[in-house]
Amino acid sequence: MYLEEILKQILHRLDEQQALLQVTLNSLTTTKAVASFLSLSPRTIQLWIKQKKLQEGKHYYRDGKRIVFIPAAILELKNNPYRGISPLKEGTEKEKTPKKKTINPIAKKILGDLKKVSNG
Repeated sequence: MYLEEILKQILHRLDEQQALLQVTLNSLTTTKAVASFLSLSPRTIQLWIKQKKLQEGKHYYRDGKRIVFIPAAILELKNNPYRGISPLKEGTEKEKTPKKKTINPIAKKILGDLKKVSNG
């Protein structure tokens, strides 16, 4: 009987936490609320939108000129901060170019001398 009472209390608290989470998530639609939730400044949120780190259709949508954040995406971003956003703004990724191989001048001289010796 004692364990049943504890289980009922746990389930009741879980219901309360779910209700609180729902209220919190529903309030995560403005820049100010999202910034506070992520411990960032509203300016950082605006910058991330401009840099496309926060993506339209994934993290937010536009209602006219107003930006409305998608609470589930913001929660995911908080739980997995590096998976939810791209680290660089679009177009800034450097293309990988093969590096020109260089050799130390002393090693070059030694190798050159070795070629002379091996060629005769």
